[in-house]
Amino acid sequence: MGLFSGKFLLRIMIGLMLLCLAVACRQNAPTEDDDFELLTPGEGAGAGGTSEIDSGAVVEHLKAAGMPIGRVDVYNAETDPVSRLGRPGQYVGKAIFQDSRLPLVLQEGQDVISFQNSGGIVEVFPSTAELEDRKKALDLARQQFPAAFPEYQYNNGVVLLRLGHVLTPEQAAGYEAAIASFEG
Repeated sequence: MGLFSGKFLLRIMIGLMLLCLAVACRQNAPTEDDDFELLTPGEGAGAGGTSEIDSGAVVEHLKAAGMPIGRVDVYNAETDPVSRLGRPGQYVGKAIFQDSRLPLVLQEGQDVISFQNSGGIVEVFPSTAELEDRKKALDLARQQFPAAFPEYQYNNGVVLLRLGHVLTPEQAAGYEAAIASFEG
């Protein structure tokens, strides 16, 4: 056995990823010289305008487009397991779903779907600018730890669809086509 166990190395990788995300978010923090408007969750300004899209409606659209969706969990600010929903600079809608072709895998010790191993996640943002910021943060994490965060990403307006790496490219392409036809 090597000097460090696999769990120890995984914890170090996750810690470093969180540190990188914190640094990336801090670099985008407003300064005294910035003009900005205080927004409440669900409001947004800029390129994407205000988002009133419901994450559950996006998942229903995916189902209607023929995607094999099993269990769906729609979150609010109190139930979001990572406590980002509605927070400044974060998504304003979130739903995690199981692709019924895959086994339902829950996050360790929780009744929360592991989208990386079971399906996908829909994140809705107040503006396209905030969606792009989220994508940059996710890309930074993948650059730092490529093997730890493989996923498919597709967006349409202020909706970001993230799919687990266990889906085949052909399966993911079906979701790509379905999200492209969403008219929120």
